Amino acid sequence: MLPVETCWPALEKEIEDQDVILVAPPGAGKSTYLPLKLLQHPKFAAQKIIMLQPRQIAVTSIAAYLSEQLGEPVGQTIGYRMRGESKVSANTRLEIVTEGLLTRLLQNDPELANVGLIIFDEFHERNIHSDFALALCLEVKQAIRDDLRLLVMSATLDAAAVTKLLPDAKQLESLGRSFPVADHYRPRTKSPLEQDVFQVIREAVDSHEGDLLVFLPGARQILATQQLCTDYFAKYHAPEIETHTLFGQLDKHKQRLAIQPAKQGRRKIVLATNIAETSLTIDGIKVVIDSGLENVANFNWQRRIQQLSMKQISKASAIQRAGRAGRLSPGDCYRLWSKETQQRLIAQRAPEILETDISGLYLDAKVWGSELSELPLLDHPTSSQLDYAKSVLLLLGAIDSSNKLTAHGRALNSFGCHPRLAGLLALSQQGDSFQKTLACLLVALLEFRPINELRRETELRQHLVFLISNPSHPIWVQGKRWAKRIGCSCDSRSVNLEKGKLSQLLSSAYPDQIARLRDNGAYQLVNGTGAKYYNPNAQSAAMLSKWIIVTKLTVGEQADAIIQLAEPIDEALVFGLFKDHFEQQCEYTWSQTLNKVVAREKQSFGAIILREKQVEAADPAKCEEIVLDQVRQQGLSFLTWHDRIWTFIHRASLARKVEGDCWPDFSESTLLAELEQWLQPFLDGIENATKLQQLDWSTILKTRLTWDQQQYLQKHYPVKIKDATGQECKLVYSADGQVEMQVKMQHMYGYDSSPSVANGKVPITLTLLSPAGRPLQKTQDLTGFWQGSYADVQKEMKGRYPKHFWPDNPATAQATTRVKKYM
Repeated sequence: MLPVETCWPALEKEIEDQDVILVAPPGAGKSTYLPLKLLQHPKFAAQKIIMLQPRQIAVTSIAAYLSEQLGEPVGQTIGYRMRGESKVSANTRLEIVTEGLLTRLLQNDPELANVGLIIFDEFHERNIHSDFALALCLEVKQAIRDDLRLLVMSATLDAAAVTKLLPDAKQLESLGRSFPVADHYRPRTKSPLEQDVFQVIREAVDSHEGDLLVFLPGARQILATQQLCTDYFAKYHAPEIETHTLFGQLDKHKQRLAIQPAKQGRRKIVLATNIAETSLTIDGIKVVIDSGLENVANFNWQRRIQQLSMKQISKASAIQRAGRAGRLSPGDCYRLWSKETQQRLIAQRAPEILETDISGLYLDAKVWGSELSELPLLDHPTSSQLDYAKSVLLLLGAIDSSNKLTAHGRALNSFGCHPRLAGLLALSQQGDSFQKTLACLLVALLEFRPINELRRETELRQHLVFLISNPSHPIWVQGKRWAKRIGCSCDSRSVNLEKGKLSQLLSSAYPDQIARLRDNGAYQLVNGTGAKYYNPNAQSAAMLSKWIIVTKLTVGEQADAIIQLAEPIDEALVFGLFKDHFEQQCEYTWSQTLNKVVAREKQSFGAIILREKQVEAADPAKCEEIVLDQVRQQGLSFLTWHDRIWTFIHRASLARKVEGDCWPDFSESTLLAELEQWLQPFLDGIENATKLQQLDWSTILKTRLTWDQQQYLQKHYPVKIKDATGQECKLVYSADGQVEMQVKMQHMYGYDSSPSVANGKVPITLTLLSPAGRPLQKTQDLTGFWQGSYADVQKEMKGRYPKHFWPDNPATAQATTRVKKYM
């Protein structure tokens, strides 16, 4: 009895009236038991059931298994659809499809009148298409099909998040069935990954019985490990051990061999990507060897590069992989990392919708008639993702400058591939048979993994030449599917690289990745990314070209990305195809050399500057903006104010400190923040530092004060006061609020206290000078000085300056500017 069978009575009842969320671990039977039972449910007797699977191999294998249970061939009661392949008939009641196919069905027929139930299987994988398809289904249910039922099934699921989208859904859970799995930790060495994995395979084969499932990140590591195993076991273990591979782009016959049980008396080693993590059940597995790595498609927003990068798996994935060894009996799991690392693994990988290029998804939403932000998605893309998607679709002509879907955009969406490649196919349909054939082969090549034999060849043309010489290469299979779709032939004899107009086709797919050679030998892409060849000394037509179209990039260790695949393009073609996207603008900047605003007229294609020349800075508003920016960046020191201006600022700042916040703030931070209010009105015709410094700054700054404040400042915060002799003395105001005055001591006789400003609230710091002008005393307390240390100064000064008057009581003495003889 399968574990999920215990859930059937509740599911049978609840699905009648509401949606259901079912959580069941891998191997519980949810994909193979429940669909057949649901076919017998009276609610769906006259309607179809659609079941979504995230992986093509799961689509075909599940369809085959279910058909076998019914004693029928695939395509009768049970059928399937995926891109480029389908087996359905008029009798088909259960269609197993990939998520992208459901999106197409909904776009073409939103009502889905003949569909009663949609099953989202393996929803925990959070495929970008399953997220989007669920959102569309929810909109269909709300608008026109409240009788449509949804069944969301997952091995592990954040049910709370899904419940927010399906608040009325019934939650069911199957505990599953599993046997204990013993963990063995074998941390990596410095050897290549395939060498480390192979050593653990040898250990496991010798220590355990049964078949082995080995998780590796990608096809390259799988094929390298397979070669090591084949060589070793052929030599030491004869043929009883078979090695199979399992990854997405593998031939389907080889995929089926990998998941079939081993023959009697033989053992099987399956080298797989995470395709075998949850979607498939491989009978006979008793040992799992986990490299702990997976290839994840993500988008580098800084460099605008969609790339496949190798990352450590999550804790959830590690648990699911290990569980593959405990389906039928106790098993063992070898992990190529330490027990400490296991504890530090992230809980879950971020959903694909937050890590990938969403250009295709955004176009899907526009065709649906919504913005992505309006759809009921579990996670919404970031603003960076949306901005990039819009920029790509605008260049492709899928949307216009107002962000509205174009007829061309709707046509691109109908191809069911990335909008870039759809643009390539659409353009080819306007041409002859040569162009159509080349387009089909190009799309197949660009969708496929890199050709192993040409991993170091960066010129796209050479990859096509290789394919023409190798008509049995798997890429031709997909090329022929595209040819069937658009109605042309596709074989090595019908491809003509010259007549097919290769550069023109590529331009329609990668307009934002057209690049021009820079002086430093690297390239500037239209989208702003800098890129270079890994080996710039290598000689090829692509590397010598001034202009290229880059179809594949990867992140390098330095600032520039690494070009992995590109094709030369003539400058005339660039100017001919994209002149409508060229921008004319006059850019205003501040020249540090000339100390003035300079204007440069530029013609640009995205980030590529095509032409530029210096012109007269004739726009006053732009000049004002640049001058203000320069002042803001450099600070007030840039204005080279003389002492009189700084004195005014310090006086006004002291007044604010004493009188209160009703006075304006003259601090540097505030003045810089409010440049538009007090400075910009005076910048008409000012475009250089000389004119700027010649402005009447005293008048400009006074405008921050009311007339009454100006008068009050002049009266109570003067710049000069008279000493006891009637002579004017300069007051020095400092930034810290101090006020100082230098005066000869004899000129202060008769003052019994220190002078002050601000209505007596701020005493003036006096620097009392000798008859020769040298400092004798610094004080704010003149009374205290007369009564205290003056006696010592008097004694010394009488000896040094006997002709001058040094009274015993200076506070009541007559101030004088003369020596005693003339008093």
